[in-house]
Amino acid sequence: MDAAYDIYTEHVQSYLLRVMPSVDMTSVYGSDWPEQTTNLARYHAKHFGCRMVRNGLSVPQSLRDFLDGAEEMPDAQMAIISTDSIHRSYGKGLSISPDFVWADKDLTHFTSYVMAAYIGSMGVRYEWNKTVAPDAGRSQFYGYPNAVINYFRDEVDMANRKTRKPGILARVLNWANQP
Repeated sequence: MDAAYDIYTEHVQSYLLRVMPSVDMTSVYGSDWPEQTTNLARYHAKHFGCRMVRNGLSVPQSLRDFLDGAEEMPDAQMAIISTDSIHRSYGKGLSISPDFVWADKDLTHFTSYVMAAYIGSMGVRYEWNKTVAPDAGRSQFYGYPNAVINYFRDEVDMANRKTRKPGILARVLNWANQP
């Protein structure tokens, strides 16, 4: 898991990905991209689970199962992101978002949890949601050779999954590469 993160970090720091429509995981990992992107996802899952424990929250079973080898987290999503406010504030450093937690109306159980970890302005966003069905249009970044970059203006938009349009270069490249 750690080696996959190290390789990804070097790639993110070496290329201007923030203006691209996606991250070409075959450029990062070569033909071993399916296994290595899953290892990258597990590295982040471990990080996010540790943050939950540190904050006194229980780790969702799907996250535990994923760390133990399950292929999917049916009630969670991890996505590649870029956040404008992080780009302006942190530049090329490492940073983590605040933890965003939603609870039931009685405030006895948490129902949703969102957080992100960044290398520069490029990050991985983790969302767990107790009430969202697995087929609610969410996909994992690690299942694709070209992981789409989701763009956000700030951390509040990131928490609420309120994306902005990608920049003009990303839109042109998306258009040019359409089948």
